[in-house]
Amino acid sequence: LIFDRDGQLLGSFGSKGTGDGEFQLPTDVAIDAQGFIYVSEYHENDRITKWSPDLQFVMAMGEKPIEGRRLSRPAGIDIDDEQTLWVADACNHRIVRFSLDGDVIQTMGKFGRGAGELRYPYDVDALPDGSILVCEYGGDRLQWFSKDGRSLRLWGHSGRKLGELSGPWGVTGGPNGSVYVVDSLNSRVQILKRF
Repeated sequence: LIFDRDGQLLGSFGSKGTGDGEFQLPTDVAIDAQGFIYVSEYHENDRITKWSPDLQFVMAMGEKPIEGRRLSRPAGIDIDDEQTLWVADACNHRIVRFSLDGDVIQTMGKFGRGAGELRYPYDVDALPDGSILVCEYGGDRLQWFSKDGRSLRLWGHSGRKLGELSGPWGVTGGPNGSVYVVDSLNSRVQILKRF
């Protein structure tokens, strides 16, 4: 669904199904500098679809195996300042980077709790400083990566108090280096100041 800034519905695209131009449980949307729209989806499709600015289906990406595994619940997507697409490949416990033509550029992460490892990454945000921020639903934490895949910083652990997380579902960078995280199982949004 497409809304204007005042909340008025402008239009929609897609329908339920597994074919071109159809969706199964869409999870996120991103728009590139040319106005092309990218939608992640899971269930029977587990792919990213690309749409033209006039809402016509262009292509699907991520349907072929990547390092032996095809996408499995791509949960969050974002486009960086280099116009590449970052995908939180949740059930494969990794981040996949694509060109906007659908070519795989790199992958990073593997299952685990250590630095550089991931547990069900549900969202990804390419930050203005060039780092990649990942929200780990299964790890109850945030993790910052360099674009070459190095873990830069970890924040958070399981719990109910402020500064603790339970099932963080989404994350985005805010003004002045702040971070907003959807702390879903605690029914709140937490705001981190720049640190």
